[in-house]
Amino acid sequence: MLSCEKVIDVPLYEGDHRIIVEAVGRNFDGESYVLLSMSGAVYNQESGYDPVTGASVSVTDGDGLVSIFNEDPLNPGTYLNADFATLPNKTYDLSIAIDGEISLSAQSQTMNMPVLDSLNYIPLVGGGFGGGGTDTSYLVFYSFVDDPYQTNFYRIRPFVNGKGDDNFYLNNDRLSNGEQITAPIFGTDVEPGDTVLIELISMDEGAYDYLSTLSSALTSGAFSAAPANPVSNIEGDAIGYSGMYLIDTLSIIMPE
Repeated sequence: MLSCEKVIDVPLYEGDHRIIVEAVGRNFDGESYVLLSMSGAVYNQESGYDPVTGASVSVTDGDGLVSIFNEDPLNPGTYLNADFATLPNKTYDLSIAIDGEISLSAQSQTMNMPVLDSLNYIPLVGGGFGGGGTDTSYLVFYSFVDDPYQTNFYRIRPFVNGKGDDNFYLNNDRLSNGEQITAPIFGTDVEPGDTVLIELISMDEGAYDYLSTLSSALTSGAFSAAPANPVSNIEGDAIGYSGMYLIDTLSIIMPE
């Protein structure tokens, strides 16, 4: 199953006042973070959310190693650990304490390291697929082999000239276990001379379910039922998720 959706912000019911958790672990030093904020009564993209400051945040791996995430003095509500990096086939327990009254937790699992095989492209002249005009753009394809010995969940994230794409692509191996997976990044604009970097992000089912239900909520049609908050893997009175990722990358430069 492959999907391409646009991520905006977490949709909330009218009257919700909830702590929002975004905990992301990556296998590169200094790239993991925990964001804590408080939702308002009504979603308001311009005013944003109030940061939750002064929390105690830690991540403990399956070997008992505790990593403390300290609040960034320049970015309230952002908690960082410069030395933390995820490793394959480990469990990670997130613990958050706020004002000595609120306790939140989550457990995440990493899998085997994913490996991108290749990136390829086809030119699209005049917009492609029979469109008019003479301008050329490119449709980029990623390719990798799914690990047959684990149940795997993926996000594919494109960057064009260093800027992350607002679209994201989700994939799982329920119908392609152990197979070669090749797919395009349909929603990403790629022009001549662009540098495209693709992240292949492996995650567990809890993080995948959160992102999948968030995507569904954000793309519901006008006549759909009112969307619920995304499925969360956070234990406690909060919404959001914890995702401990393993990531492989490849880049390609488009012809001029």
